[in-house]
Amino acid sequence: MSGVLELSLVIPAFDEGERLVKTLEQVLAWVGDRPYEVIVADDGSTDDTEAVLARFADRGVRSVRLAQNSGKGAAVAAGVRAARGDIVAFFDADLAYSLDQLDALLAPVREGADLAVGARDLHPLGLGPYGPVRKLATMVFSGLVGTALGLVARDTQCGFKAFRADVARALFAAVSVTGFGFDAELLFLAQRWGLRVVRVPVFMHSHGASKVRVVRDALRMAADVARIRGRALRGAYPASFPR
Repeated sequence: MSGVLELSLVIPAFDEGERLVKTLEQVLAWVGDRPYEVIVADDGSTDDTEAVLARFADRGVRSVRLAQNSGKGAAVAAGVRAARGDIVAFFDADLAYSLDQLDALLAPVREGADLAVGARDLHPLGLGPYGPVRKLATMVFSGLVGTALGLVARDTQCGFKAFRADVARALFAAVSVTGFGFDAELLFLAQRWGLRVVRVPVFMHSHGASKVRVVRDALRMAADVARIRGRALRGAYPASFPR
């Protein structure tokens, strides 16, 4: 690691003004005086998210704003493009994964891995607070990406991931999915390129008022998986990591 900033923390947000204040206070307390930056990627919010971010600007929180709501994948990609740290990590504005788990996520990347991904399926307590329908949908989707995309790491949707900065930029430059299914495409590309992926057991403490709508978003993510597979069959992806 050679840059002035070791870490960029990217938080995608859509209409999160109500809980961003508490979230950013917690994140800034965790950061302290370490050489990290915090970037909120505002996905075209229509509430007071922009005003909240303006209040945190003088405390070092940077923001990038999409002109219109484009999807979580698009928001994270915008945050990655703006990042200046040697390592880039992202997590959701609801802080579903406690910040005390971040160091464990970052450790493999600091030690040479290309990326580290949270793995709820490796934690003894599993999917935590999800209800039975959401748990079933998660397991079905995991089976789908395993079968259709041949992924070894099947818990693609855990919103707790860290990358070497050059790896993050290359992956997000190649990703075509802008919605929730972007994580599956990221891990598909990482596996295709032979990147070193380390899965880190994490526990989801809560998921707050989730914006995920199980049936609607499951269908959209299934369509995303089909699109990813189709692009792969057409040779639309770089065959190897672009160096």
